[in-house]
Amino acid sequence: MLREPKSEFGATEAAIYRKLVQLDAPKLLTTKDVMETIAPNVSINSLTHSMSLLESKGVLKRIGKGVYLNWSTGLAPKIVDVIPWVFRDTRYYLGLDAIANHWGLSPQIPYSYQVIYTPKNEAHLKRILSWCSMLKKFEKELGGTLVPVLSRTGSVDKGVSQSIIEGSQLPISTIERTVVDAVIYTTEIGSAGEALIWARAALSKSIDYAELEQIAKKAYSSVKSVAARLGFLLETASSERPPDEVKDTLKKFVGKLEELLSKTRATYNWGGEKTAAKYIEKWHLRVSSAYLRQLRDV
Repeated sequence: MLREPKSEFGATEAAIYRKLVQLDAPKLLTTKDVMETIAPNVSINSLTHSMSLLESKGVLKRIGKGVYLNWSTGLAPKIVDVIPWVFRDTRYYLGLDAIANHWGLSPQIPYSYQVIYTPKNEAHLKRILSWCSMLKKFEKELGGTLVPVLSRTGSVDKGVSQSIIEGSQLPISTIERTVVDAVIYTTEIGSAGEALIWARAALSKSIDYAELEQIAKKAYSSVKSVAARLGFLLETASSERPPDEVKDTLKKFVGKLEELLSKTRATYNWGGEKTAAKYIEKWHLRVSSAYLRQLRDV
């Protein structure tokens, strides 16, 4: 049931208010959104005045020029509530730390919510970065911060499923995609040691290895080092005695990663220290000394 508008609202403010409290109203909106979908017959000058009044009454929260949080229910939206409205013009999924926690791969309770995305163009890229920067100023009210991560694979559709995260339905990385992302975005998740924790936990869960292979191959088509990094990581994790029922399947999958690498003589890097790295001949991989320490310390 909708709350009644405040008595001091005029007709325009009352009409906008009623629209805003509907369950499907945007959690993050612009003056343009209101003009196009909520109050299409209102002049821009009148609309600007109305939104200013709604902000003064706590219905809207201005976070930047022409950008507002929908506060009409009396409660601040959560950070996950605004994700669809920030990334609405582009392809994206919620991944990395928050989803590793969701799948039980990491005990870290997320405060930063990392979104992997592929912008349509430079304008979309700038808008997303700008809006995330605006939202950071309200991270306490929103219960977290939103971190945009530009996709490095050229694709954000493989290994993505829909799930409910803190009450909001969002596209998220599957457990298989999350493991692959750990070696692509190792810097973003903090360390190679964290990637090993995720891989180790994943081996004790029900992984679809056929799906994992497809995701790895798709990622490999854009980021060739994926096969080397993932193979080395899983081999490190499997040295810690994975369950008997996954040993053969895992061994076959690691073998397929080796086959991918056999098609090239290229050498790949994992970590930023090219001059202080150990060369892993089997995987054509130079692993930075910092990453090797992290892997040993876990």
